[in-house]
Amino acid sequence: MKKIALLFVLILGSLTTTTIGQVSKVWVQITDHSAIPAVSADGQLVSTNETLNAAISSIGITKITQALAASKQAKLQQVYEIECACTEEVLTTTLKSIPVLTGIEAAPNYQVLYTPNDYNLGLANNYAMDLINAQGAWDITQGNASFIIGISDQNVNPAHEELVGKIVSYDASNLATPTHGNAVCAIAAGNTNNNTGLSSIGFNSSIAFYQMNYNELLTATYSGIRVLNLSWTSGCFYNQYEQDVMTEVYNNGTFIIAAAGNGNTCNSPDALVYPAAYAHVFAVTSIGELDNHEQVSGDPLSTHQHNQMVDLSAPGYQVAIAPMDGWYLNSSGTSYAAPYVTGTVALMLAVNPCLGNVDIETILKNTSTNIDALNPLYAGKIGSGRLNAAAAVLFAQTYVHEAIFNVAIQGTCASTSSTVSLNPTNVTGNVSVTWSNGMVGLQNTGIETGTYTVTLVDAIGCSSDTTFTVNAPVAVQVSAVVTQIQCFGQANGTIDVSVLQGNPAFTYTWDNGATTQDLTSLDEGTYRLTVVDANGCISYSSYTISQPTQITLNATVTDEVQGNDGSIDLTVTGGVPTYTTLWSNGVNTEDQTNLSAGTYEVTVVDWNGCMNSLEVIVLNNQTNSITEEHSTNMTVFPNPSMGNATVQWNEEMVQLMVIDNNGRVVCNKEINGLNSIEINSLSSGTYIVNLFNKEGIAGTQRIVVL
Repeated sequence: MKKIALLFVLILGSLTTTTIGQVSKVWVQITDHSAIPAVSADGQLVSTNETLNAAISSIGITKITQALAASKQAKLQQVYEIECACTEEVLTTTLKSIPVLTGIEAAPNYQVLYTPNDYNLGLANNYAMDLINAQGAWDITQGNASFIIGISDQNVNPAHEELVGKIVSYDASNLATPTHGNAVCAIAAGNTNNNTGLSSIGFNSSIAFYQMNYNELLTATYSGIRVLNLSWTSGCFYNQYEQDVMTEVYNNGTFIIAAAGNGNTCNSPDALVYPAAYAHVFAVTSIGELDNHEQVSGDPLSTHQHNQMVDLSAPGYQVAIAPMDGWYLNSSGTSYAAPYVTGTVALMLAVNPCLGNVDIETILKNTSTNIDALNPLYAGKIGSGRLNAAAAVLFAQTYVHEAIFNVAIQGTCASTSSTVSLNPTNVTGNVSVTWSNGMVGLQNTGIETGTYTVTLVDAIGCSSDTTFTVNAPVAVQVSAVVTQIQCFGQANGTIDVSVLQGNPAFTYTWDNGATTQDLTSLDEGTYRLTVVDANGCISYSSYTISQPTQITLNATVTDEVQGNDGSIDLTVTGGVPTYTTLWSNGVNTEDQTNLSAGTYEVTVVDWNGCMNSLEVIVLNNQTNSITEEHSTNMTVFPNPSMGNATVQWNEEMVQLMVIDNNGRVVCNKEINGLNSIEINSLSSGTYIVNLFNKEGIAGTQRIVVL
């Protein structure tokens, strides 16, 4: 007999409890087992560690218990839950000062993901089954009672009309106020085809019920549970211990399905909710009868969780639930979306028991119905699509399961044999491995060169093969293509390294500190490289980067005397021959004749495209009838100069005169009694320096100012 749904809501309200007093809990790692407190005769916690003992008294620590006793990982076996009658801040601050305690994390705050429905109460609405095409899945299989689904939740009643005969194991502590757990179990694998209540997607599958905590998940996986439903949250923040638990459970071959959150969970519909947001957890969010992610069309605040960690969508708005015996109503929550997926996985494993976790996830996502176009605001945030149970079960029937082998081969330079490690994933539980050479185990040493096949059998009898080749360790051989610097003064040399022989991966160390395989933008110099392969074999090599010499231009000038009789004799050195010459007057020969007075600029380009330029001045010596017949009587240096020069002579001189290219006198000084003088602040160009004695011109020199 169906009872009034409103009365059910009132009963739920009467069961709400209020926490009295401040209680805080954290998880810590205690590596020193002797420091773990014992309970004294008078019921007090007493530790051999004085600092911890003082903390117990000062802040009121009331309980220290092993948090993850079911784990088979040493790290997680050392995790303890510490509880005190104080604030979490005080507890955390105090524990951080105790050296034997490490890795302090907030303890999980377990809460069911349950959103009571206070409107539209009525009889069961089974649109969900039509939407996920449950009947199509049942046409292929209705599952079997030997397959056990794991449900971790809050309370269950094995005598519930939808669950009687279905629950094969449970903890008696889970019997109080069974509501949420009943509803989740009835969706995943409740009694079906019994002329009562509602249908369940998991149909004939059985249920093992576990308490709502992480240690129970470890207990479940080591009890052989293949698929595990978590319709609860432990908090809104990442906890490394919790992630380690999920990784351990997953690696043992248990597929974990979790409710993503109900929109107001963690105060925002796009917030990450844990455990759903952990790696190796398959997160499920809600859609409605029309594949709508918004429960109320046009109202983004009416959505359940959507974020990048969601894997799939399933019916979770106004779906039929059976929270108590004889009571059926429509309610909303990702708590109810998740078990539709869980029950579907049970059917998939019924037709193909060898499916691994990778296989299950691949099938669920590849057979889902894409609904992004119907939910444009949430595209990419509601998983790969909406669950299609019929397509998933059909695909699972013919899916070929293969373990994923990660083969690591490591040898030594001094030996012809190697160590081979096999790291299989996508397997269930412990595995046995047989080698084609008769060896067994996941790792073996002394493996000689050759091709090997290994056969793996996992805990449920599913087998996979892989073949690999072991090559003898060889010396590392390296070659390189060296590109030299193109032009003098540039830094564009390169060294392109190739490893011709060795066992990857390789590490590269250069004497300039670089760790890349190749070098670019190099200056002139020698570069030394050390290459080490995976076997520790080493190769040393060095490479030289050079640059061409600088292009140098020198010109011998004959000035114009009688009209167009000047000439320039250009000499080019350095760079890389051959040279291309271009003068400012259009001439492209190296030398020039028949020149009038003036300035001539020449640019020379070598074979590499490098260039240099020079300005050459031809004077009109008709302006000043000065010759250089006495030039040996004087010295001008430096020449060319940057505007300042020194003039020295070896005879008695009385006057210095400097004449520019246009015949103008730019300097005229009396120098009686001196044998040297400074000429300063000359602008660029060509000048004639004249020295006079009492008889006339005694010396003449040309000076070029750059």
